[in-house]
Parts: sequence; C-alpha cells; structure tokens
Amino acid sequence: MIRILMMIAVMLPAAAVGAECTITNARYEHDQAAWWLSFKPVPRFSAPNQTTAFIIELPNSGVTLEGAVHRPNGFGSPLWSIEGPCSEDSTETCTFITEGSSPAAYGNYGGKVDWFDDARGAKAPDQVILPQLAMSLWYSMYRGAEFEADMDAGDVFTLTGCD
Repeated sequence: MIRILMMIAVMLPAAAVGAECTITNARYEHDQAAWWLSFKPVPRFSAPNQTTAFIIELPNSGVTLEGAVHRPNGFGSPLWSIEGPCSEDSTETCTFITEGSSPAAYGNYGGKVDWFDDARGAKAPDQVILPQLAMSLWYSMYRGAEFEADMDAGDVFTLTGCD
C-alpha cells in the first residue's frame, strides 16, 4: 500500500507539469544532437499567416536559428522554415530549407503523429518533428561543428519540460 501511495505521489507532479505545458512555454531537446528548441512570441511585424515562432539553439556553434510556422492562406498544413547566420562567424543570413520546399511541421500527441497544433495556448506535443531539418543543417556550414562522426541525426525534438 505504501508503495502504491509513493508511486502516485511521484507521478502527480509529472502529470501536473505536462498538463500546464503549452507551445508557449515548452522546451525540447533533439534526440541525437545537442540542439534545443523552444517557442517564443510571434514577432510583431511578421507575415500575417505566421502562427508560431521558435528558436533552435546550436550550442556547439554558439548560434541560435530563428524558425517560423505559417498556415498558407490561413488553412492547410502548418509549414515551417528556419534561418540564421550562414556560418558561425557570418553576419549574412541564410535560409536552411531548400527554396521552394516548405515542409509541414508535425507533433507526436500521446503516441499519435498529427499536424503540429499551432493554435495559441495549444498543448505542447510530446515530440516536435521538423522534416528536412537535419539534412538542411548537414549540407550547411554547421556540419563540422554540429554533427559527430557516429551520429545519425534526425528531425525529432522531445519535450523536456516547460519554462
């Protein structure tokens, strides 16, 4: 009986944290790389169809990339993009997704993958999936600093908690 009560006591705070976690305060870690993803408010002077803004921190390079999620014409799948310095010491800005290719953003919600829910105050997914992210960074100037020899980096970030 004591074991059951101890297990319930340990599980309750975790359930409460998950219930309070929204895309506005969620923090994610990449499954293989040392990258971090977190959401931020949409910039004031952004495209009208931008629904969400996020950053990806690349600690090995000391760079933060700026990301956005858009809904074309206000409908359809949530499309993501990302940009930042072209290299670690560059002042020039590059887009890291192939031009003309806007991949959809996905979320893993309780074991089911679906479009990323970018509504204001939406529940944070267990995982954020950004197809083509790792490939885009692999073919960038960040390849040497961000990819280890045995790493098989993918496009998945897993929820670690909320700020």
